[in-house]
Amino acid sequence: MSAPVTEQPSPGVTEPPSRGVAVPAAVGVVVAAAVAVLVVVGLVVSLTEDRLPTGPALPPPAAKAPEVSFDATSRIVRYAAVTTRMPGTPYVCPATPDSTPPLISSGILCSATVHPDYEGTSDWTATAGFGSVAEGLTRPTAEATARAFFDTFRSIGFDNRPTTLGEVTTDRADLGGHQVALISGNVGYTVPGVSSTYDRVLVIVLPLDDGDYAVYFSSRPDDTPKATLDVLNASIDGLVYA
Repeated sequence: MSAPVTEQPSPGVTEPPSRGVAVPAAVGVVVAAAVAVLVVVGLVVSLTEDRLPTGPALPPPAAKAPEVSFDATSRIVRYAAVTTRMPGTPYVCPATPDSTPPLISSGILCSATVHPDYEGTSDWTATAGFGSVAEGLTRPTAEATARAFFDTFRSIGFDNRPTTLGEVTTDRADLGGHQVALISGNVGYTVPGVSSTYDRVLVIVLPLDDGDYAVYFSSRPDDTPKATLDVLNASIDGLVYA
């Protein structure tokens, strides 16, 4: 700010005595103090306008989890450190990963027809899927996550039809130094036009280093052809941490 400009008397002109009202000394002190406060406030504002607020350092945002990748030609699928090859023919797989709520947030779901046109328009199929476990199904442990996934699949995976549950088997296995959780069971049903009486459902939950989970799951009718079972088993056996 420039210095205040004051009017000077013209040369040779005698300035008449001031007739203004004198400001009491106490009032002058108050005014000076108020001006000082305003100057300090203005200084603080000017100093803080271009600065970030002070305070404890915040941790950096968590890195975004990698998306599922899939090569439609080779059928190799990968999520984080886990990879496998999805089942070959007669399984049909989409070209790109997608979400399948409420099961997987990103992944691949392949299917093979076992009983075609059982209602004149629909096929009863064997399915195999791989991807990242949906957030709503993750639990503190791989075993609890596998059970939540299994129960949810059973509730939505059979066209919302009534089902029964046979004996359920749970297990743990070491895979590449990681303890994976497995759960399997027979889900029974009666569907007109379908000779199958149950599906064998398998869920494999694979923990990741960042606390997330990958999942491989399959559901196949009890009368699934051997050729279909062979390519499914090869896909399951191909699961690795890379």
